[in-house]
Amino acid sequence: MKVARENLAWQKHQKHVPTIDEPGGKLWGCFRSCFLQSAAPYTEGIAYKILKNDLGMDLREAPGHTSCGAIGYHGDVSNVETQMVVAARNFSVAHHELGVDNLFSFCVTSFANYTEMIHLWEEEPELREYTAKTLKETTGREFWVPHVSGGRPSVVHASDVFFANRHQLAAKAKYSLKGIKAVDHIGCHYGKIFPGEAMGGVEFPQVLVGLLEAFGAEIVDYPERRHCCGMGFRQCAFPENRDYTASSVYKKMKSLKEAHPDCNLMLTNCPGCTVFLDAEQGTIKEVLEEEFNVSVLDYAQLTGLMLGYDPFKDCGLNAKAVLVEPLLDQIGIPYDKSKTAEERRRPF
Repeated sequence: MKVARENLAWQKHQKHVPTIDEPGGKLWGCFRSCFLQSAAPYTEGIAYKILKNDLGMDLREAPGHTSCGAIGYHGDVSNVETQMVVAARNFSVAHHELGVDNLFSFCVTSFANYTEMIHLWEEEPELREYTAKTLKETTGREFWVPHVSGGRPSVVHASDVFFANRHQLAAKAKYSLKGIKAVDHIGCHYGKIFPGEAMGGVEFPQVLVGLLEAFGAEIVDYPERRHCCGMGFRQCAFPENRDYTASSVYKKMKSLKEAHPDCNLMLTNCPGCTVFLDAEQGTIKEVLEEEFNVSVLDYAQLTGLMLGYDPFKDCGLNAKAVLVEPLLDQIGIPYDKSKTAEERRRPF
């Protein structure tokens, strides 16, 4: 059958991630995120609850796995040879100690870093040989590469797993986003480094839009939709560069509000985007006395809300700069209104 040209382009940006109804779709190895646990507490926790309790997955992680090391790599304090061996060690631990073949990471930077290492091994056989040899000499472990999406060498991101199972999740939802305008914000390290590994590519990514649509949201568009949040490791590391992040968030939110003043929900899949798109709205409010009031949630937090988990205790919305209560009221999600907003955000 002849395939239209536009469909050929679309097929380049598809990957198959097994659902819970397919062989192997319930057994996953996962890599935690160092940034996510320090900057966006609770988000991995609610993801675990959903994957294990609501989708019935068997999640396995080795206590001996390490950070992917990408922050040091992108910060010029480690080299690519080190990154390859770190990635190979984590893959080997997962496969040979835990018995898993499918792997996902909670962090988009880890996803991009592991993807880069796999691409290097595929394109440069001598680097694959170097990695296997060094891994054996330094750790005694055997080299192994995961094959997730369609059987080809890859790891996937946790949001890919949510997207693959979006219809199963929507079927269990207690609430709906019907009547809610929403938009996605894709992390650069998910879609812009290796567009072929992103569901839908970088221009038309489906991983978050598909989840929003499954829960009934109306997707909106605006001129700066694909503009970066402006986080960047160098902006985080050096306070004198923080203005760049705030100005990027201002540009995005200004553009969104001019196009859709009634859109108050932005969905992300990057820990940095989730934190800074929210936090810098607080900075903008203090400095410019201008409010956008867009609730920025990650895919697991939103799914948790839809499934009926507690917004603050389970989903971590007590750590948000933008008040989330107006969005909860709009969706119809109950919370303890006898407490003040400050009391609802106290640590549990």
